[in-house]
Amino acid sequence: MLVEKMKNPILSHISSLLCIKCSSNEWKVDAEGLVCKSCGHLYPIMDNGKMVTADYFIQEQNWETVSDGFDLFKGNEKPITVDKLGGPRIKDLRKNLGITGIAINLGSGQDNYDGFINMDLGVYNPVHVIADLKKIPLIDSSVELVVSNSVLEHIYDYNAVFDEVFRILKKGGYFYLCVPNACLRHHKYDYHRWTTPGLHKLFDARFEITDSGACRGIAYALIIYVEALLAYKIKNKNMLTISRWLWRLISRPLFWMREETNEEYQAMSQTIYVLGKKL
Repeated sequence: MLVEKMKNPILSHISSLLCIKCSSNEWKVDAEGLVCKSCGHLYPIMDNGKMVTADYFIQEQNWETVSDGFDLFKGNEKPITVDKLGGPRIKDLRKNLGITGIAINLGSGQDNYDGFINMDLGVYNPVHVIADLKKIPLIDSSVELVVSNSVLEHIYDYNAVFDEVFRILKKGGYFYLCVPNACLRHHKYDYHRWTTPGLHKLFDARFEITDSGACRGIAYALIIYVEALLAYKIKNKNMLTISRWLWRLISRPLFWMREETNEEYQAMSQTIYVLGKKL
């Protein structure tokens, strides 16, 4: 089990780890995990290799189960299987930006990309560090790239997360942030939406915006809204199945629309993104 624990990639950057109790970064390793040399606090490493830095974390393996029954689709199959995204792909960002140091996927959930340390409040399989994203256990100016995809809307005090990202990024480090815009509420814990000007305002004065645009475009937004309305209004399962099938057939050409970069297109898109470089 000890060998499995030591496979956690965060242990390759142990000097960059921050004790959230006393702000030290001096550690000793024992059979249970990492122990802060300054205050003696133990950060356990589970048998599956996940390091735990949060006092409370989500035990469920599926984020949807945490939603406590809130589901606009009433248990029906989610509608869209098409993978058509605008902007950069997270899996390509390390290479495209020339990142050689630490890259963090913040609120990674079930996502897993090569070269990223996955950090989340849940115990999902790919997660390396279980952490409160408002108290990231990394020292100042230690990270070259942070990505966060559709996470901030689930955190009421999202400004605290943004401040933490700014703190841990090196000068010249990058932050890729994707958030919902014209998007249905999709979870019990779903608090915020952003417009393009609102998202850019978050980056003002602290980041140079190097790229921005729509991620999931107009087709995603419109199709999801109609699918949810059908599920909400049609109680007969057979009628619902037929209606959904017809809507999918009719709406398919929406994905043939050319992606555009202007703010009008972004205003109608399901999710939008910004890539910023720390000043």
